[in-house]
Amino acid sequence: MNTLLIRRATLDEIVPLRHAVLRAGRPIETAYLPGDAEGLGEHWGAWSGGTLAACVSLYQVHRNGQPTTQLRGAATVEELRNQGVGGALLDATLAAWCSNDQAARPLWCNARIRAVTFYERRGFIASGEPFDFPDAGTHRYMELAG
Repeated sequence: MNTLLIRRATLDEIVPLRHAVLRAGRPIETAYLPGDAEGLGEHWGAWSGGTLAACVSLYQVHRNGQPTTQLRGAATVEELRNQGVGGALLDATLAAWCSNDQAARPLWCNARIRAVTFYERRGFIASGEPFDFPDAGTHRYMELAG
């Protein structure tokens, strides 16, 4: 694996990867998440050899009437999965979020079942029962501890 460059990204940079990994076979419009059109997301990317290898986005959303931060749209190219790329990106994103005193807390996500252990290794705790998203499969609600 090449050296990774991890940095804030633009929506235009990450949507093709989101589409290819999370919405393959569906229209590109399905790769846009609530808040994208309004410019509300904070997007991060990891580049390997000059090519985007992984992405993730953070959105301030209200949950149970309170401002929170939701992690969404995490994706890694298939050939680089299980090689530390997604983990390095998430670690950098979490470090930036934790150091931002203005970021709404808590940080949470709806993790695909196959990714629950990945998030647990980074301090997220699953709660509630698994649930299904149409066209996306079974998920668990997870919240960053602390």
